[in-house]
Order: sequence, then structure tokens, then C-alpha cells
Amino acid sequence: MKAILKISTTALAIILFISTIVAAGNSGVSPEGRYSNANKLYRSGNYAEAGIQFESLVNEGKRSTELFFNLGNCYYKQGDFAKAVLNYERAKRISPTDEDITYNLKLANSQITDKIEPIPQLFYERWWEIFLNMLSPTYWSVIAISLLWIAAAFIILYLFGDTVAKKKTRFFAGGITLILSIFLFIIAGCSNHRLNNSQQAIVMSMGTYVKSSPDEKSTNLFMLHSGTKIDVIEEVSGWKKIKIANGNSGWMKNEDVEKI
Repeated sequence: MKAILKISTTALAIILFISTIVAAGNSGVSPEGRYSNANKLYRSGNYAEAGIQFESLVNEGKRSTELFFNLGNCYYKQGDFAKAVLNYERAKRISPTDEDITYNLKLANSQITDKIEPIPQLFYERWWEIFLNMLSPTYWSVIAISLLWIAAAFIILYLFGDTVAKKKTRFFAGGITLILSIFLFIIAGCSNHRLNNSQQAIVMSMGTYVKSSPDEKSTNLFMLHSGTKIDVIEEVSGWKKIKIANGNSGWMKNEDVEKI
């Protein structure tokens, strides 16, 4: 018995030593290396392990279109459509015009239970939404800065104009370009606020009742299933007040949803 115990203790010490070395080696791997390894695992069909590695990067605060998109693909391949929708939505917030994301998100949404008809938007709300989604905040900012430089160039040319006609043309061109630049900075700000202050979430539980108040004993209003997109209106001590696309609202527990 003592001999067995000694051997087991020695084996345990060896395992712990090896685990420490492996952990140290993994900790030295760059995020880029781990991302590349996760892609290799995905291509080999090991979707679960690839998903774990992609998820670890997200948990460390890494954010990119490709990371969320690939993580969404891992969950889709495993049949976890709620998490697939969640990560496709996150990718879409960064790159709203990406056709691959839009296509895969549509596929994932076709697999969820709830089919909710949204309230029709007013025409100007729809146009504003389309306009904001045309480009990411970064691209809007780049265009705004470029226009600002062009406006500055027009002003400089105005100062060195040799005729009244040229000065007028350059002055108005510079003024219009400056106004357009300011407008696009506002668009970039709105787009960035929308991206970083998301009040939308995805239902994670398989099926849960939406309550009339933040109380387990309150009335059941309707049921939602995993993968459904909701708007979070308010948060109170472990509960979220939510609204769905058709305008219905109620309360859900925090653990039943995850914010985009």
C-alpha cells in the first residue's frame, strides 16, 4: 500500500511538473498564434476545441470581425444557434456591410424557434439605420478626417488666391467640405456610440417565460426561446426589462440573456 502511494505521489508530481511547463509554454503563445491555431483546429473539424480557443481570446478582451465571425461559425457547426447568433451580431456591429456575416446570421436565425414580426419603422428611422450601417465608425472617421484636410487645403488656397473669383470658389468649397466633415464626425460618433453602448441582447435559455414584473411569482406574459434578439430597456437587481421586435415587453432574469 505504501509503495503504491509513493508511486502515485511521484506520478502526480511529474504530472504537475509537466502541466506547469505546458501552461508556461501556452502563456507565452501570442494571441495571433492562438488565433492561428484555433483556425487550424476549425479547418480540421475540431469545432469544439477551436471554439474554446476563440472564446478565450474574447474573454481576454480581444475584439475583431474575424474573431466573432469564426467563433459564430464554431457554435453554428455544433448546433448552438443562440451563441452563433450572438457572435454573428457582434461581428455585424463592427462590420455592418459584410455580406458573409449577413448571410450566416440569416442562416442561424432560420434555426431559432421564435419568429417575431417587427413593428414597421418610420421611413426616416429606416433611412437613418441604413445610413449608419453603411460603414463602421472607423471608416466614417477616416472619411471625416480626409475631408477636414481637404477643407484646410481649400482655405490655404483661398489665402493665396490671385483673383476674387478664385477666392470665392475656394472659400465656398472649403466651407462646404468643412461642414460635410463635421457632419461625418457626428455620424462616426453616433455609430461608435451605437457599437459600444449596445442595449440589445440574445436569449440564451432554451425556453423561459417573460414576467410582468421583476419577481419570480409575477404573471407569465409570453415565452421566448434561445437565439431571439431583444432590446434591454432597464436593469433591476438581477432582472432585465426587455422588449421584442413586435413591441411586447416584460422582465427576464439576467442569466437568461447575454448582451451583444
